Amino acid sequence: MWAAAPSSAQEAAESPVAGATLRFAGMTFTASRDEQNELVLQAEKVLIPPDGEVADLDGVHVVMNDPRGRKSFEMTCARADLQMDSADFRAEGDVEGITGDGRRIYTPWLIWDNATGEVSTEAKVRIVDGQHTLHGRGFRYNVRDGRFVLRGGASVVQE
Repeated sequence: MWAAAPSSAQEAAESPVAGATLRFAGMTFTASRDEQNELVLQAEKVLIPPDGEVADLDGVHVVMNDPRGRKSFEMTCARADLQMDSADFRAEGDVEGITGDGRRIYTPWLIWDNATGEVSTEAKVRIVDGQHTLHGRGFRYNVRDGRFVLRGGASVVQE
């Protein structure tokens, strides 16, 4: 949905979209760095409140690339809150991800910090890495350089 910009303050106040929550069925949001698409976020449903600061997303799929344009992290979740000015987001609800080297990650929520290029959580996490399953209390993964840190209380189960 697109609307022409109003030509006066009075016209803006009378606009049917002024002060309204915008609703979209399907959206693709792209954040780029140095001519590379660093983040491509797709959502099935989008609500943007009148202030336009945080978009509420449902049915989310995200691909994050390293500086060379290679897929470094891909994830899905039930919903997310996207900060429109910074491209930071909090994902929650059946968060599942996979790193560029194939580690599968399961957690109730995680956050993306666009400035640092990191996804992280302090929630319980399960990581499946080949023949091993790791359990921990959070992780931090730098999408740009592939560094992964499993936080406190880690245990490994060989399957």
